[in-house]
Amino acid sequence: MIHQLRSAVEFATHLPRYNEIIRVLFKYGFADVLKLVALQRVIGIEDAVLQTHETGLLSKPPAERLRLALEELGPTFIKFGQIISARRDLVTDEYYIELCKLQDSVPTFPGTEAKKIFAAEIGIGVDEAFDEFDIEPLAGASIAQVHRAVTKQGAIVAVKVQRPDIQPVIERDLSIILDLAKFVDKHVPDIAVLNPVAIIKEFSNTIRKELDFTNEASNAERFGQQFEGNEKIQVPAVLREFSQEKILTMQFISGYPVNNPEILHEHEIDPVELSESISVLIYQQIFEHGFFHGDPHPGNMTVLEGGVVGLYDYGMMGAFSPGFRSSVAHLIAGLAEKDHRQVMRSILDMSEEGLVDDPDRMLRDVEEFSDHHLNNKPLAEINLGYVLNSLLDLLRRNRLRMKGSFYLGIKALSQVESIGRDLNPELNFIEYGKPYATKLIENKYQPGHLFELFKKITSESIDFLDDFPHDFRTLWNRIRKGNINIPLQHKIDPEGFEPLRKTLDSIANRLANAILASSVMICSSILVLSGLPPKIGGVPLIGVLGLGWGGYMCLRLVLSIWKHGGL
Repeated sequence: MIHQLRSAVEFATHLPRYNEIIRVLFKYGFADVLKLVALQRVIGIEDAVLQTHETGLLSKPPAERLRLALEELGPTFIKFGQIISARRDLVTDEYYIELCKLQDSVPTFPGTEAKKIFAAEIGIGVDEAFDEFDIEPLAGASIAQVHRAVTKQGAIVAVKVQRPDIQPVIERDLSIILDLAKFVDKHVPDIAVLNPVAIIKEFSNTIRKELDFTNEASNAERFGQQFEGNEKIQVPAVLREFSQEKILTMQFISGYPVNNPEILHEHEIDPVELSESISVLIYQQIFEHGFFHGDPHPGNMTVLEGGVVGLYDYGMMGAFSPGFRSSVAHLIAGLAEKDHRQVMRSILDMSEEGLVDDPDRMLRDVEEFSDHHLNNKPLAEINLGYVLNSLLDLLRRNRLRMKGSFYLGIKALSQVESIGRDLNPELNFIEYGKPYATKLIENKYQPGHLFELFKKITSESIDFLDDFPHDFRTLWNRIRKGNINIPLQHKIDPEGFEPLRKTLDSIANRLANAILASSVMICSSILVLSGLPPKIGGVPLIGVLGLGWGGYMCLRLVLSIWKHGGL
């Protein structure tokens, strides 16, 4: 009761925001998608006058209108679009391209407010912490803005400050988006198949992690440790003493734009060498470390003197387990070698299901996919990002679901390959990844790895043998006492429960027919013996009619049983 009352109060509090969201979606032509008329009735604003579509707005493509709507709805929806763009299983190419354009077009907040937030989080003022603190931010985004500062030791740092009161706003919007997802799940079947409630819950967890800057600090430190000593990349150091949940202070790094070959040439940086360098770095992240930057677009990347790559923004990171890395390696190697069966096995190993209903059909799909995208093409002409994104259509057709990091990995590879090809149109991106994939596969068969595997198997076997007598005795005692339950699972027919329902209906109908026929025969026999008029040939007419009807019912039941295979 208390929970329901709290939900009702929360719902009433959110009504103005619901109305605003509906107005924006209607404005950009998405009334049919969300069935907004019905939704208006649900939340009690059916009499509200919605803003009409702007002249010419509906002439824009739906993907562009969606991007504009998300930008107008504010920080939470912008983040939602940015994060969902990584899920290529959910969006088509046109929507992906538009969602990647989402900009955090949010005005910056006053630097004096940033100082107050810093003091509240760190416990000391910026004047005590730094020799200099620029009151004007370097950049602003939906969740935070960045200020340049100089420490007492003379080091230049970037201070990322979370927007004031952004957390309650995001929590409110997340609650509303979840309500909308539940509504869509119930009333819009075409979208319900994508499981919108689960997607929104996954998105909510992601954005809540991004709101806690201590997670980003840990990501940056872990990323820096795995590339320690690598002269091709620089990861900004984190100043933990000036970092908390809403404040992140890092080493300030600034260089040249990675996607401008002319500027790079002016500073004696070879774009071709840089394209090779960033290609190697992304493969090292995925195959050697299994921990990679999830959004390496040009805005999050800079080039320092000597062609050293610097990366910003460690809020969105991906992680692959050793087993998953091995499957990705087999997939890349299979694509490079055009080995259809290896590609199929790798996909199944990475999927949540681990199997497919029709393996032969999937193998045919893989062969067709290879013929279309890979055959008769040298590796240098194969666009790995395009191939991997096209592979998602194959996954959809075979109803396979992958882990979220898989799609993030595809996004990271695609972004780096795109930058690399801008720097060097002749870039053979797959060739740089092949040695790392091959090494990972070969390491599985090295004596050291096999010995570790043998030790693991031996240890688990000993544990099993140690526990087996007790487990068997417990099971045997339960069997002797009749205290054991064996769960049974019914494999649902492709048509659902309809065939099972028809079978149960047929059984029930036969049983009812048999009971009714027996009752009619018994009652009719009693009437015949009673001698009640009217009579035909001295036999009661009602009894005769009843016996005839009962006989017909019995004959019909016998014929039905015989027709369907007897008893």
